[in-house]
Amino acid sequence: MRGKFLIFWSNFEQNQSSRKGCRIGDTHTNIQNLVFVSSKDRQINVKRSYGFLDLYLWNSLLQSTEKKWEIEVEYELNIVSPVFREKKEKRGGKRCNVFKSDGIHYAWGRNNFIEWDELEKDFIVDDCFCVEIAVKVKKMTGIYKENLRSFDKTMEEYSDVVLIVNDQKFYVLKMNLATYSAYFKNLFIGNSNETEKTEIQLLGIDADDFQNYLEVLYGEQAIDEFTVEGILMVAYMYDTPEVIEKCENFIQKESKKTLKKKFELSNRYNLAALMKQCVEEIE
Repeated sequence: MRGKFLIFWSNFEQNQSSRKGCRIGDTHTNIQNLVFVSSKDRQINVKRSYGFLDLYLWNSLLQSTEKKWEIEVEYELNIVSPVFREKKEKRGGKRCNVFKSDGIHYAWGRNNFIEWDELEKDFIVDDCFCVEIAVKVKKMTGIYKENLRSFDKTMEEYSDVVLIVNDQKFYVLKMNLATYSAYFKNLFIGNSNETEKTEIQLLGIDADDFQNYLEVLYGEQAIDEFTVEGILMVAYMYDTPEVIEKCENFIQKESKKTLKKKFELSNRYNLAALMKQCVEEIE
């Protein structure tokens, strides 16, 4: 894991019946105990406590399993005014912590993040304020599968190009990628300036996602609940229909993702069959 960047952002509304707490302004979410659940595995928790606002990011990923995992993150907690033309921010500074599956270290944040009076004065507009948490995942263990195939330097003699993703080198055959991907066909065989290069930098993707994508191209069963979104993103970016179809089939037939998430993926990546399935379930 070389580093993933995520932004968790949400609007919170001041509770109309009691000024002792906050609730999320999301009509699609069942709100309880002052907690906003942004997905089934992540939460932003805010509450008023002794004249201050407490702010936390929770990660309950795999809490229901016996699998042991750790996620080392660097994060920054921010309060942002919802009025963009008069934007104000309260930044908490960058911190580093480790989320663990031990039932103890799965929530990090700050008590007394901001005085409630300051929050009301500078950040609450029409009973609403915004929370933004920027997260950089520095290291993950126990979550991702083991690599099913090597593309490291040991494969150098069997390769004719090196693809570099976030400083990680992948030794591959041009023809293998060009056969399935219109993007790589143009890159390696077309009139691209990169055609004759032996090392090519790929931008905008994660090394783990690219590893899994290559494994699928090479015939490995690399698609699972945790890898499918990353593989799908890379396959869509590099115009790889067969890999996209495999991801779509997995999401349709095996994935436990919510209907809302499936619909989002179908819309983002133009997955017609998945979109049809989602619409039928809604109806």
